[in-house]
Amino acid sequence: MTPETLLWLLPVVPAVTALAMLAVRDRRILSAIDVTGSATLATLALLLARAVATTGPHALGVFRADDLGLVFLLLLATLTLAVSIYTVGWLREAVASGEMQADSLRYYFALVHGFVATMVVTILADNLGVLWIAMEGTTITSAVLVGFHGHRYGLEAAWKYIIVTTIGISFGLFGTVLIYAAASTHVGAGASAMSWAAVMAVAPQLDPGIVQIGFVFAMVGYGTKAGLAPMHLWLPDAHSQAPTPVSALLSGVLIKCALLGIIRFQTIAAAACGVGLPAQVLMVFGLISIVVATPFILAQHDLKRLLGYHSVEHIGIVALALGFGGPIGTYGALLHVINHGITKALVFFAAGTAIARYGTRDMRVIRGMFAVAPIGATLLMLAALSLAGTPPFSIFISELTVLRAGIGPGHWLAVAIFLTMVVVIFAGILHHVGAMTFGRPSTVASRAPEAWSPLLAMALLAAIMILLGLTIPPTFDTLLRRATEVVLG
Repeated sequence: MTPETLLWLLPVVPAVTALAMLAVRDRRILSAIDVTGSATLATLALLLARAVATTGPHALGVFRADDLGLVFLLLLATLTLAVSIYTVGWLREAVASGEMQADSLRYYFALVHGFVATMVVTILADNLGVLWIAMEGTTITSAVLVGFHGHRYGLEAAWKYIIVTTIGISFGLFGTVLIYAAASTHVGAGASAMSWAAVMAVAPQLDPGIVQIGFVFAMVGYGTKAGLAPMHLWLPDAHSQAPTPVSALLSGVLIKCALLGIIRFQTIAAAACGVGLPAQVLMVFGLISIVVATPFILAQHDLKRLLGYHSVEHIGIVALALGFGGPIGTYGALLHVINHGITKALVFFAAGTAIARYGTRDMRVIRGMFAVAPIGATLLMLAALSLAGTPPFSIFISELTVLRAGIGPGHWLAVAIFLTMVVVIFAGILHHVGAMTFGRPSTVASRAPEAWSPLLAMALLAAIMILLGLTIPPTFDTLLRRATEVVLG
């Protein structure tokens, strides 16, 4: 199978899977199609990764696969498969408890795979206009999923999500138009002036003033979708109200797709007007996000909102790392994208288990989980330790890399703020999770046996999380280094 064939198959597979779901009503058949579609997507992503590693980047129309995009594509494929496995058991319990209605399951599955298809297009898009359109497509599909339960708070969260991100991404459109205007004078009007690869080829010749303004607009636009503060207002509500598998995709992949958009514009701006302005803007947004998230994490009682604010923090860490720049900062940012995506999906899965056991998201009620669901509680504790940056888990390694990147050039104030917030958040998350897992179980807790498919999905992600904390496999290290070279030009 040629790389060009893989490029058009990758978005087609989730789209066809979504359409197939609409013709089925039986939950078991829907789950089988779900897992099969996700496994097929993961297989195609691995084949494309091997082709790019062997023969370099490949393009087909508005699609392009390079090492930078592969980092995000492999994360998407891994988490989509894990979500599908998790959903088998989670859905059975959700239908039994009345959380999900059996007659609406096909629409839920179709929306999930439609959401995945829009994210695949976002990652593979070489055309900056298609990138913006696909990012808007992710809003449409995921907003319906956020409000899928149909209750008041879910619909309110979905409405806020649509309004805030649509206004925000409009700035991204302005930035795209400005970059197009700057590039069209050198490569001619038309699709070529929207191609990221073509624009990068002439980037040093572009008008630096126009490019700088375009980057700032793009930073605000895509930063809104990424959940960077102060444009993060939609994120805690959307992540807390969405069904648990959707929360994992929102936090694990969607906000990373927006980060990829930022990186694409950052590379153009750095080549056109130097690394100074993009680095400063990224550092400022990164530090604001880390600082703003900290008090909300400490004062939070809603488990899923707590995890939403952790996403704001860690997206800030990635932005800060990109701002530090250089080979170490960029490598650390990309490594943190993977580590946070894997860990955050795992912790959302474990949180979903806790919420199902206790029937609430209030952490003051969730107590003594070890006695109720020992395996799920263990995985929740492991994921929380990683999220807090504890060795030997994966996030510790990427945060240490980011710290090294900041110390090297002497960004002492940024490093001091970063370290202070990380230490405070470390104490906060251990307090929250320690109280949930230890102690006497609440009387409302269910002691039903733990379902095998959620445990399998969580075990898969936990294995990756621990592996990346102990070592970085040579093949993965090579991919990250090549992706770093793409970002640095």
